[in-house]
Amino acid sequence: MKSWVSMLVCAAMLLAACFCLSSGAGASPSASVSMGAYAASDFKDESYLKKAVQKVMDKWKPSSPLPDAGKKTVVISTIGRDGKLLEARFNLKSGSSAFDDAAMASVKGAAPFAALPKSYTGPSVEIHWHFQVDK
Repeated sequence: MKSWVSMLVCAAMLLAACFCLSSGAGASPSASVSMGAYAASDFKDESYLKKAVQKVMDKWKPSSPLPDAGKKTVVISTIGRDGKLLEARFNLKSGSSAFDDAAMASVKGAAPFAALPKSYTGPSVEIHWHFQVDK
């Protein structure tokens, strides 16, 4: 029943966690990358999401140079009950293949994630990872 997860994600994004990631060499000194992670509205474990975000951040290797301010890459991932990354795909690309590839590599490199919490009864959870270049 993957469609209910997608519908919930589209209907109500919840549990946003934004962090500032270091900018790439050669980027404007004031440029930075922010990352947000959004899970389905029925996934309420903020602690799990924060840990997943930290794993992705730890794998972030910025591209150089960064795309223009306002550009964004969105990677949609599906994490199984056991924490295995079942899928990772682009939903939106920034126009910079190096930046897009760095975003995808950070999500894939963070796998496997922790097993889903027992309080969450779904077979998997879909998480949208937003990587955006800020001024």
